[in-house]
Amino acid sequence: MEEKTDHQLLTLLVAYKGRIFCSALGFLTGIFVLWLGWIKALSFLFCVVVGYYVGKKADGGNNILTKIKELFYRRRFK
Repeated sequence: MEEKTDHQLLTLLVAYKGRIFCSALGFLTGIFVLWLGWIKALSFLFCVVVGYYVGKKADGGNNILTKIKELFYRRRFK
């Protein structure tokens, strides 16, 4: 019986992963705004989003360090 309940819970989590993630993100944003203030909370969330984007690119097989080095070297020598 417990195995069936775990399967149902997992199915619900997968089906509503966007709603769950965005609700958790909204909850955390609210806590940060109350704790830090608007500007610091938005700065923090911006860093989290950039970190997520870089992590997603790194997981995708793209060599992010090579791209960052190319970006800096290109600007440096122009």
